[in-house]
Amino acid sequence: MQRVRGVAVGSIAAVIVAVIAVLVWRRGAQAASGPPEDQLPHFTTDGALMPPAGWETWVMVGSSTGLSYNQAAPPPPPPPGAAPGMFHNVYMQPWAYREFVATGAFPEQTMFVLTFYEASRKSAPARAGFYEGDRQPGYEVHLKKEGIDPTGWAFFGFAGGTAVGQKLPGTTPCYSCHATEAAHDNVFTQFYPPLRERLGKAAP
Repeated sequence: MQRVRGVAVGSIAAVIVAVIAVLVWRRGAQAASGPPEDQLPHFTTDGALMPPAGWETWVMVGSSTGLSYNQAAPPPPPPPGAAPGMFHNVYMQPWAYREFVATGAFPEQTMFVLTFYEASRKSAPARAGFYEGDRQPGYEVHLKKEGIDPTGWAFFGFAGGTAVGQKLPGTTPCYSCHATEAAHDNVFTQFYPPLRERLGKAAP
């Protein structure tokens, strides 16, 4: 009986070791193969950005409502009981997020997708506050790519219904704003909790 038990325990241990080895190998193979092709930026022949595939399943790194960067003409306060503005959600490719968590640096071809949702409170049982309602047409992409701009980053706008995103000119205020006000590498990590926390851990 003891020998049978010993054989059974040994077999279970061997299976566990084999499973761990397969998982480690699979993770290493994925890392060696590089980022998934469908999570990389793709361009048309004239330099427009193709819509990022499946961004809805990416890592949401931040959300805000009523956030404004305009010091010269800040928006007026909302009327009593009204929402401060639309919700802004920001998504990042899973592979780029994992690399940032591991290294504290945004890898080349990182993309952030900025989407817009109306602030709503129409559905029961809500009695106070606001939640994200319908998604508004259009979104923006912030892309890191060597040579695309002196800052190393570029903005692409996908207006409602457009099939491709056009690069915003380098004179657009968002470039200078991100270059001077972003907490880390042209990205407003100060507004994105998981990225901000990772940078805090990396600080001496």
